[in-house]
Amino acid sequence: MNRLTLSLTLAVAWLAAAQTPSPRPEFEAASVKINTTGDGMMMIAPLPGGRFKATNATLKMLVGVAWKVQSHAISGGPSWIDSDHYDVEAKAADGNLTIDQLRPLLQAMLEDRFQLKTHMETKDVPVYALLPMKGGPKLPDAKEGGCQEVKPGALLPGGGGLVNPGQPACGLMMMGRAQMQAAKIGMRQLAGALSNILGRPVIDETGFTGSFDLHLEYSLEGLAAGRGGMPMPAPNAPAPDTSAPSIFTAVQEQLGLKLESQKGPGEILVIDHAGKASEN
Repeated sequence: MNRLTLSLTLAVAWLAAAQTPSPRPEFEAASVKINTTGDGMMMIAPLPGGRFKATNATLKMLVGVAWKVQSHAISGGPSWIDSDHYDVEAKAADGNLTIDQLRPLLQAMLEDRFQLKTHMETKDVPVYALLPMKGGPKLPDAKEGGCQEVKPGALLPGGGGLVNPGQPACGLMMMGRAQMQAAKIGMRQLAGALSNILGRPVIDETGFTGSFDLHLEYSLEGLAAGRGGMPMPAPNAPAPDTSAPSIFTAVQEQLGLKLESQKGPGEILVIDHAGKASEN
């Protein structure tokens, strides 16, 4: 073999290697089972040792976690993605992955088990702008020592990781029926929680950059059934007040903020195809 032939052979081999995609990360073991209990309790959480567990979750909920999008930003797919419920248990080879590192593995599993095909679109969608009222926000400063500091990606109550389960984790939004509680959160987290409740993106335009503690009570009247995302009941939370104001009035009166309806660009995850899950 002359030098020219050898050079061409090496060049072709290098090009082929460069074009070969890296293997997609996958769970080393995963179980998917239909849940027919009819139980209203649902849980989705990362667990120690690189594990992921979901109980009584819909495919739409799982897609939201896997692609880190809220339910209002998911469109398409058959009607059963909101009604069929599944139990999922999966384990990664690496036992030290955070929830964000687990997401690509979860995406791969859903695409395999549900024959899921998706794409992203950007289009103008109805949004709410979160704005300060005249006089500014009424947000209590976060209390020093009032919550447990948890590193990003660490586990939350139910999955371990908290030294004192009786004390809330800093930055954790706890949602019960018609109320929110949180310790040491930022405006972005509040906007995300409101977005889940209202079923449309909430854009933070307050200019507020501090951290604060939160307690908000509101009425469920006018909200779609099941709205509120994936709530975590707040410990020892009192029963909601049936005479509570609407979410819009509550935000104004209790937080010194307002929600203004607007149009704006939004990223939408479109489900092109989904099939009934193949179990295990």
